[in-house]
Amino acid sequence: MIHNKTYNNAINTLKQLGIENEQIATTTTGDIYDIDLENNLFPLFHINPVNVSTGQSELTYNFQLFIMDAVGE
Repeated sequence: MIHNKTYNNAINTLKQLGIENEQIATTTTGDIYDIDLENNLFPLFHINPVNVSTGQSELTYNFQLFIMDAVGE
């Protein structure tokens, strides 16, 4: 049996990791420049899709994963 992961499956799996982690307050996805640093709770887990490459019978998804916390003064 072959199990294929679609792009949405991969994103949803990564999101679920952030949601279920008790130390992460917010989980977001998208371009790194779209993170709302003013209105999100920290620590923040952000998933930035980078690209997908194709092989003969496979797709390889690349993501940047950021785990951020606010630094007080």
